[in-house]
Amino acid sequence: MNIFKAIMGKCDTAPLADDVWSLMDSQITLDLAKAPALSEKGGAGYMAGKGLAKPVLVVRGQDNNLYAYENACPHGGRKIDPVEGESRLRCCSVNHSTFDYNGKVLSGPAQHKHELRRLLTSQADGKLLISL
Repeated sequence: MNIFKAIMGKCDTAPLADDVWSLMDSQITLDLAKAPALSEKGGAGYMAGKGLAKPVLVVRGQDNNLYAYENACPHGGRKIDPVEGESRLRCCSVNHSTFDYNGKVLSGPAQHKHELRRLLTSQADGKLLISL
């Protein structure tokens, strides 16, 4: 990430198209067949709008599992990105707090705050279900 992007809080992760996911009650249903960004290890996408209180980040980890998080660093509220080729996430800011896949803070100013909020996920019929 270049310094300009870090200062502006810009992440590399792109939003998922609106037709890929839906929100009903407190659950997101994401159609994995329509989300090629999530098909490979390290792939990611985020969802915002449609009544979500906070954006949600979905990452296919290096272990090939799918993870979902509130897409906001607990330190300053900036978005989160996966770290390419590694089993960790980082804040899209100058200070780059880093987190493991469980949301535990590994480094950076978020150490003095709470962990990254990981959301409960399950899969059924080619869909990823995310509980908010």
